Amino acid sequence: MASLRTFDAFPKTDEQHVKHSSKGGLSSVLTYLFLLFIAWSEFGSYFGGYVDQQYIVDDQVRETVPINLDLYVNMPCKHIQIHARDITGDRRFVSEDVEMEGMPFYIPIGTRLNEMNEIVTPELDEILGEAIPAQFRESFPSSGDGQDNFNGCHIFGSIPVNKVKGELHITAQGWGYRSQARVPEDQLNFAHVINELSFGDFYPYIDNPLDNTGKFSENNVKAFYYFTAVVPTLYRKMGAEVDTYQYSLSEAEYGPKSKATSIPGIFVRYQFEPMKIVVTDNRIGFFSFILRLVDILALIIYSMSWLFRFADRLIILVLGPKWSLRYSRDQTPSHGLLED
Repeated sequence: MASLRTFDAFPKTDEQHVKHSSKGGLSSVLTYLFLLFIAWSEFGSYFGGYVDQQYIVDDQVRETVPINLDLYVNMPCKHIQIHARDITGDRRFVSEDVEMEGMPFYIPIGTRLNEMNEIVTPELDEILGEAIPAQFRESFPSSGDGQDNFNGCHIFGSIPVNKVKGELHITAQGWGYRSQARVPEDQLNFAHVINELSFGDFYPYIDNPLDNTGKFSENNVKAFYYFTAVVPTLYRKMGAEVDTYQYSLSEAEYGPKSKATSIPGIFVRYQFEPMKIVVTDNRIGFFSFILRLVDILALIIYSMSWLFRFADRLIILVLGPKWSLRYSRDQTPSHGLLED
């Protein structure tokens, strides 16, 4: 029995005859650090979630949608009128739905003149963080002194329109619509700055394609057209929702000699798309995350071990056995995570 107790089917080298190499230990330390980095990245991805974007048919029934408008026009308010019309034949005078204040016309710093904004896809966190509902302020009480002498008009407010294809017309009195008076041609000037143009609930901190843009022309008898394709968009994250609209944009300008139109003004054409974009922040289950993490780490260890062996054999082949990563100079195997 005593001999059986000392029997070893796999004899090992006595410790006093072993000379360890630090190369295997160094490779293990580097591998551990890399595994910790991968695990940290995966935990960050788990807590941060992932963004899922889907296109569905818009099943939400809405009769009207507000157009949020804030712009400066280089013409006195008394000369300006606003109409909305759509394919149903509905035509409304909507100047009374917005506020119109006389002002000295100017171009704010940072306004992009005669060019479109760059197309930027906002992050989900940015949308939810800046989606603070608001309303346009009411017009300040004014005594009227000097208001008519201002060369500009500040137009702001929300205009409810039917949720169908339509147009918003900002024109001068007597131009395009019947009026008792007609603004002289030499007093027309539809150079303008758009501070806000959005659809749906008003979120002042969400950027839109036409925000902070302006149009200026030497020709005062000119028509500025904006063509928008409006898409309902729903953002969801951790129970919070922002139900709004985004739109794509194209532009056109027509002079007095153009056959396309003879009416100067600012025209916004809008078309509501039947599809809806749902942007959701999702997370995988914790159990699924653990399985995924274990699979990734195991694959890395397996791949690194084979890479270590291949590199060791290549070094031995090129430089000789003394440069081996797995053995010290007396051919004693070193011990590391990537070795047997």
